Amino acid sequence: MNKLLLFVTLALMCFGIVVIYSVTSQLAASKNLPTEYYLKAHLFKVIGAVVALGVFCKIDYALWKVLSRFIFGFGAILTLAAIISGGAVKGASRWIWGIQPSEIMKFGFICWVCAKLSNAGDEIKSFKCTIAQPGVPLAISAILLLAQPNYSMLIMFCTILLVILLVAGSNYKYVGLSVLASIPVGILAMLFKSHTRKRILAFFSPDGAMSASQWQGHHAVEALGNGGLFGMGIGMGEQKLGYLPEAHKDVIYAVIGEEFGFVRIFVVLLAFAILFSQGFNIARSSTTRFGRYMAVALTTSLFLNFAIHVCVCVGLIPTTGQPLPFLSYGGTNLIFSAAFIGILLNISRSTTGKSIREPYISNTVSFDASSFKGFRTRRRFI
Repeated sequence: MNKLLLFVTLALMCFGIVVIYSVTSQLAASKNLPTEYYLKAHLFKVIGAVVALGVFCKIDYALWKVLSRFIFGFGAILTLAAIISGGAVKGASRWIWGIQPSEIMKFGFICWVCAKLSNAGDEIKSFKCTIAQPGVPLAISAILLLAQPNYSMLIMFCTILLVILLVAGSNYKYVGLSVLASIPVGILAMLFKSHTRKRILAFFSPDGAMSASQWQGHHAVEALGNGGLFGMGIGMGEQKLGYLPEAHKDVIYAVIGEEFGFVRIFVVLLAFAILFSQGFNIARSSTTRFGRYMAVALTTSLFLNFAIHVCVCVGLIPTTGQPLPFLSYGGTNLIFSAAFIGILLNISRSTTGKSIREPYISNTVSFDASSFKGFRTRRRFI
């Protein structure tokens, strides 16, 4: 088992506990709650995440290939229930019973697409395997996510699918045409919703025309500037005192930068870099195509959560609600992020995935990473 990945994940969770208490203690006091109120709630979620990591680490990843459609269907039904039940928060209906079902749907989507592509065999470059089969779960997901709306999650779905298709060796012509056709459709869809349109227009407006839609993004950048090299000190951040309304969730990276500074936050970035590199190393060493595709997809999902969150905080993209894995306050994303790590750890074990049977591929082209001398063609049966 990849012990370095496990260590980095647990270290990030422990650091997240410290950050959550620093960010939320004064928030709790302002609501006449005990200063440890949010800390205790987060600790229960961390315990649940550690349990999920351990359980998913023990389950042979071959099971997810069998249950892929069921998991996706269950997540889709819950997402639909969240939309029907109403209860919109900031213009989006994303939660039901305290959970975000789109995370379940995302996991099922990954399992379904990876299962289909791993069974494609020599037909991997056909229109059926490149467009038709992956297009079914993507279309269902797109309809539900647009109805919420949750555009950042839909972008993640599309990007994950694109990465898996490229790794699987699908027909690049079909993939490229699909991407070119989807970009204008996606832009029009985002501009259709009023609250999304306001955020985009506020992002591109002149600096002096800051609106409520860009308030959080503006103060996130200001928080990072306040931190400087060594930070203002733990618990001493100012922007979390009412200037960042979702400081413990959507912009926690900015609070970390303000209190710990660039030097210390660089260590956090390094930890995430190690986590992602180990995920892709696990994919490269997997003995099955399904395990390889799953490892790439799960690592890409974690990376996109990280990248979108950080880009919002540094002002590179409009404000959107994506948590920082293992550090942000919130149960669903934390538990599923830990579960993804558990699956990656299971894939890294040499004794798992042996029950998977995949069709013969006559010729596969892969990069020889050990010698960096280029490409080589080989025949194999997996």
